[in-house]
Amino acid sequence: MKQIDFGITRISHVVWESELEELVQHRRKTVHLSSHQNCELGIWLHGEGIRELYHLSPIRQLVDVHEKFHRSALHLLSLVSSSTPENVEKEMQLVRSLSRDIVYLITEAELDYLEHKPLEDFSAHPFKTMIHRLFNIHIPDFGDSGNRGVLEVSQARLMHLRWSRQLLKAFQHWGRDAILEPAEACFVGIWIREVGSLNRQYEASIRELDEKHQLFHQRAEETIRLLRRKSFRKSEEAYQDVVLLGREVLYLLTRIEMALLQSGEVTNPINLLGH
Repeated sequence: MKQIDFGITRISHVVWESELEELVQHRRKTVHLSSHQNCELGIWLHGEGIRELYHLSPIRQLVDVHEKFHRSALHLLSLVSSSTPENVEKEMQLVRSLSRDIVYLITEAELDYLEHKPLEDFSAHPFKTMIHRLFNIHIPDFGDSGNRGVLEVSQARLMHLRWSRQLLKAFQHWGRDAILEPAEACFVGIWIREVGSLNRQYEASIRELDEKHQLFHQRAEETIRLLRRKSFRKSEEAYQDVVLLGREVLYLLTRIEMALLQSGEVTNPINLLGH
């Protein structure tokens, strides 16, 4: 499998969704609609993706969600010229939701692929060793804030998903073993402060990301508090908010990465596969 496939398929999908948004907002007259097997993501998914990665659960789920996205997009195109703005917006909301599912599943598959690569030594310092193995970079201690600019947008995206998975495990045993770091200290928070804040032209996007990310941490903390009080139903409701906000954070990071690519500030999606 080519090392760039995950990045290209993820970004190309979001580009296509952006074109649908522009069509709905009457800033574009037409959108080329290919089948779910012939778009950039579909060609990869029904080729190398299935052949080499079908053992990964996110890939199997992605096949179904991606087909649903295309059906919804086709329906949206028919509504744009023949239905009311309310019906168009309702279908666009479904397209947006499915698009976020797609970005999330691609990121899950990417992280699963990375985490199942052979380990050399993962016993001494598991967390830092995993980060180093994923990204091949030195992660400084929290006091070494001057070097945190090495964290790029796609790296922050993968670390956010990995942290979210660890959070689910922390919810076990009624949250008594859970230790949550503040939003500013996690990898997305570090990226927003040390890297994202330097890109003034994306200020609105970074601000939206920061708001969703802060809410993600707030609801995670609330989930832990409710679990410790043995309030299972309310903790489950709070955790569903955590899931949705986590998915939104991944999506917004991908949108920012797309903007960086379109601006020419970077030339390719961040490559993390290391082969």
